[in-house]
Amino acid sequence: MAFTDTQRAQVRLYLGWPARFWQSDSRLEQAMNSIDDKAEELAICTGLLTSLADIDTRLTACYTRLKALAVGKITLPGQGELMALRSEGRRFAGRLASTLGVAVRHDVWSGSTPSQFSSYDGLDGSDNYVRHGS
Repeated sequence: MAFTDTQRAQVRLYLGWPARFWQSDSRLEQAMNSIDDKAEELAICTGLLTSLADIDTRLTACYTRLKALAVGKITLPGQGELMALRSEGRRFAGRLASTLGVAVRHDVWSGSTPSQFSSYDGLDGSDNYVRHGS
């Protein structure tokens, strides 16, 4: 058994690796290929992807419950739930990255846009990053 194309896309998404350059950004692709023939590791990754998808769904549902309760000083119920879900997303994404032996390129749980370093060149300071010149 091997990763499906959908699972590969989910791995890229949750680890913050760009889908645009997956053909030339071989570290993650090689890691996923190496897991394809290892049933135990593939089962772990599949379970983590299921957990990440569940957290993502719960996070989206949480946003619908965030409403202003006061006019003067705004308070939002569910902030604790929101932070906990984002934290859990980071935890499970870290486990997936660790299982595959790659870095999390962009924290998709932060709500911010990817940095300039979330490209096929890798992150500044990551294992794929190569600085040309001095």
